[in-house]
Amino acid sequence: MERRTLLKAMALAASGLILPVHPLLAAVKARVLDLRPWTAPDHTRVVFDLDHPVKHTLVTLKNPHRVVLEIQDILLDPNDSRLKFSDKVVGKATAGLVPNSSAVRVVFELKEEVRPRSFILKADPQLKKGPRLVIDLFRKGAEDDESDDEEKTVAKENKGGGKESVKDKDLKEKEAKPRSPAREQRRKGGLVVAIDPGHGGYDPGAVGELGTREKDVNLTVGRKLHKLINAQPGFSAHLTRNDDYYVALKKRVYVARKHQPDLFISLHADAFPDRSARGASVYCLSERGKPSLNRAINELVKQQNDEAHLLGGIDLGDVPDPEVKGILMDLSQQHSLKEAIKLGDTLLQSLDNITRIKYDEVIPAGFMVLKAPDMPSVLVEMAFLTNAEEEALLRQDKHQDAIAGAIFEGVRRYGATRKG
Repeated sequence: MERRTLLKAMALAASGLILPVHPLLAAVKARVLDLRPWTAPDHTRVVFDLDHPVKHTLVTLKNPHRVVLEIQDILLDPNDSRLKFSDKVVGKATAGLVPNSSAVRVVFELKEEVRPRSFILKADPQLKKGPRLVIDLFRKGAEDDESDDEEKTVAKENKGGGKESVKDKDLKEKEAKPRSPAREQRRKGGLVVAIDPGHGGYDPGAVGELGTREKDVNLTVGRKLHKLINAQPGFSAHLTRNDDYYVALKKRVYVARKHQPDLFISLHADAFPDRSARGASVYCLSERGKPSLNRAINELVKQQNDEAHLLGGIDLGDVPDPEVKGILMDLSQQHSLKEAIKLGDTLLQSLDNITRIKYDEVIPAGFMVLKAPDMPSVLVEMAFLTNAEEEALLRQDKHQDAIAGAIFEGVRRYGATRKG
């Protein structure tokens, strides 16, 4: 009877009908405002939106595989319908009260072994978001990405070993390995383009008055652009995400690098408090935003994505002299930035034919997705979702086609200017 009374009190308190009055609820400090599960190819993420920060623990159990989350001093109805979900990783999620406490225990019953991770995101007044508890359940073999607000990346380390030297082993592998499709494209004079639809999953990006979500527009235009580029002889395109899931900022670059791209184009829609703001714009990396040479070298060398650590055909891992490494990296950064500006100019010229342009030149900025030293990278703001007229256009399939077509034309024209 005690448990039933407490459950009823929690349900009523969560609904806002009464204030918590049960003795065990007196310690409650936070409420779950929303609960959002998202499925990505390599992991499942569950986000608890809170009105106050919480303390929590996370443990893994086997036979069968489960992850148990305990959240202290919180109000969550165990019968909350938002817990009724399943996906590739989670077979079932259930919640219950921890006996004689104000804690809630959530059990994720799993379909396979996972590597769990959890972290708290602080409230962000600018985004109008309160604190969030994030649970990531990574599938076996998947790499962690960085947590959203901390820009923390957990990447696999390069591991040598065996009786052969790493250099000798790499040389043998390169001799035996057939040419990759990306390398074939370059040999034929084509372009390999990485398309990055911004935001996704639990992160909607900007939201217009009509409810248009930036993440949806980015993905739709990205898919259209992907199709156009792949239909062009000698060109190929790859998406950093092809569905509604979140990919962390640094991981977007890692995903792109697997395809050895010549170009990286990140797609976004802008937002501004002044709803009269309008127009498309293109950004490249600023000089101040460039990572230090040592950091750029370390980030590149520790990638293992099929020769992704090659810089202009040179394996930085085989260059013993730090000064030479620094010179090579600086040259690569300067070349990528120069080419990014050239690409941005052709994109602006093409976009100017179908929409208003906010800035008539490529704007330098410090966006994380632009910091790859080995590929020219630009970020395209297609329009302002906070502008009523431009939001209406972004919702139209015909205008989305026009934007994708203009970006494709800019890429094609840029490709025609390349030598070799």
